[in-house]
Amino acid sequence: MPAGATVLDSECDECGLPQMRVDRGDAFELCVDYACESLSAAVRERFDEEWTCPDCGSPLRVRSPDGRIFLGCDDYPGCETSFSFPSGVVVDDCNCGLPRFRTASGERCLDGSCSVDTAASGSPSA
Repeated sequence: MPAGATVLDSECDECGLPQMRVDRGDAFELCVDYACESLSAAVRERFDEEWTCPDCGSPLRVRSPDGRIFLGCDDYPGCETSFSFPSGVVVDDCNCGLPRFRTASGERCLDGSCSVDTAASGSPSA
């Protein structure tokens, strides 16, 4: 199961296994069987090309070659910009143009080096 997932009392309509809730940009309710419903496919469907690369302006694509989900520049290998996709939900756009996530430790910009202060929203600085 993905980190931070919660098993729900509901069952998958396809296979009958339990469903889980996972926060990756949005709240997804999926089957616990990855072969039945893929978290990376759900995240890709919802967020692929949602934001642009801050370095070159190309779309950021949802990637998961080894199971971990991240956003990578569509111009790769010409541009190697990438960001880990955190556990949490998107609450707003950061001033830098990337999404701001509400995580277990507070709000933070997708770009961990972004210095935007989120204290105005009641959360610690990014």
